[in-house]
Amino acid sequence: MDISKYKGIYLQETKTHLSEIEAGLLALEKDPADKPVLDALFRHYHSIKGMSASMGYTPVTRLAHAEEDLLDKLRSNKITLNSRMASVLLKCLDALRSLTDKVEKDEPLDLEPEPLLKELEEAASGEAPTLPSAPSGAAPQKAALRLSDVMKVEGRVFDDLLATVGGLFMALSSFKALSHSSRSIEFKEGVYVLGKSISALHDSILSARMLPLEDLAAGLPRLIRDLTSGSGKEVTLATEGMEISLDRAILEGLSSPLVHIIRNAVDHGIETAQERAAAGKPAVATIRIRAYTRKDRAVIEISDDGRGIDREKLKEKALASGIPEEKLASMPESDFLKLVCLPGLSTAAEITATSGRGVGMDVVKDSVEALGGALDLESTRGKGTSIIMAIPRTTSITKALIVNIGPEAFLLPISKIEKVIEVSNGDIERGVFSFDGAEVPVIKLAALFGIAEKESEIHTLVVVDGGLSLGGSGHLAALKVDDFGDEIDAYVKPLLPPISRLWGASGLTIMGDGRPVFLLDVQQIISKALATA
Repeated sequence: MDISKYKGIYLQETKTHLSEIEAGLLALEKDPADKPVLDALFRHYHSIKGMSASMGYTPVTRLAHAEEDLLDKLRSNKITLNSRMASVLLKCLDALRSLTDKVEKDEPLDLEPEPLLKELEEAASGEAPTLPSAPSGAAPQKAALRLSDVMKVEGRVFDDLLATVGGLFMALSSFKALSHSSRSIEFKEGVYVLGKSISALHDSILSARMLPLEDLAAGLPRLIRDLTSGSGKEVTLATEGMEISLDRAILEGLSSPLVHIIRNAVDHGIETAQERAAAGKPAVATIRIRAYTRKDRAVIEISDDGRGIDREKLKEKALASGIPEEKLASMPESDFLKLVCLPGLSTAAEITATSGRGVGMDVVKDSVEALGGALDLESTRGKGTSIIMAIPRTTSITKALIVNIGPEAFLLPISKIEKVIEVSNGDIERGVFSFDGAEVPVIKLAALFGIAEKESEIHTLVVVDGGLSLGGSGHLAALKVDDFGDEIDAYVKPLLPPISRLWGASGLTIMGDGRPVFLLDVQQIISKALATA
């Protein structure tokens, strides 16, 4: 019998069981006598064992069978769960995941289960542990988050569909250009209906790609458990807004930054239980993840109630890296804290087993910005640190406004635009513009890009929001352009080498007439303009 056609079902079912097992083991470690959890875990292992046996995946079957036996002893009160046993069960879970990944990639199942089986036996009998070498093919001991849900259609299928829709949008742009000069009412109506249909198709595909933040957050309790093990630190996780959905590609891109932020909080931010007691804090620290939406963006705040950033140490590091003291003295608080995102600049005194030599906050910032997002920080010494990420919820099609600077056309994302205003020379002669009772800086894009602007008494200002602070208020600026055109749905492609590091742009689209037009990176433009002002 050909069983290969059942592999997709097997993988989907097994990954779901493994996610449930992880949550169950973490719950059982806190309450070893929880019989409903024990019964549920037994059923999950039993299901994996049965499915794997029918598919001929012997190493998976043997490992799941051994864990099932251990759960049976726990259910019948022959043994009692302890921390060592929980650690071994979690280690076996990682091995099952590694084997499942090999099944998915059609790789040999070369992980030998014997060392793990021996560890399970020793943990159940209470024997002193042996120290075997790591089994061949074992998953590396590296913290990572994996999406707990399994999409029923391969991600690459959605990518292909989105690329096709992107091509339709570009073709639609050409038809719209023709419709402007056409006298045919039927042609204009046909272009309008075609546009509505393509947009509906695009929205349906994006909706199918959307996954809740909970799918990423599901792996955090295990991550925190592993990071705090043997550290003398106790940490609880609180979440809010995890029902908010993001495009799968965005969610996957958040995995590495989120792991590093949590790792950094546990290693450098949160104190030991004894240190917290001496400081008058609860022995158990809290890491809080709060998510909410703002326009078409998701804002994710990761906060801890630890020791906060040491400003004096940060200043010392900044001076040592060559930043002038006078510049530090005049630097706004938010910009000063963001110095931790400079390459090689950290207030950590030493490298530990938890922090390791992995990515720094500079890579976290780059990763968030690569997703089209922005990163902000707030910290109070002795009270904790908050890191805020504002990221787009979807990818691909961007609603944008065409703006013209001299002979060049650019796109500005509609999500960043607050208002478009026509002003005279006198309104902006001081380099600022009064907007909603506040003065916002005027940034002349022509000067910034080295483009000759048109001479005119009347100018167009596009007031944009360049980022987020913890309180939800924006960093406003008025971008001076020559004039503006239509609002369009642009199929934006990421910038690839050699233009991937082109300053001031975050993507590229092809207009209906074949012209390449850059999508401007509003946050990057504001940051550079203010830094050089």
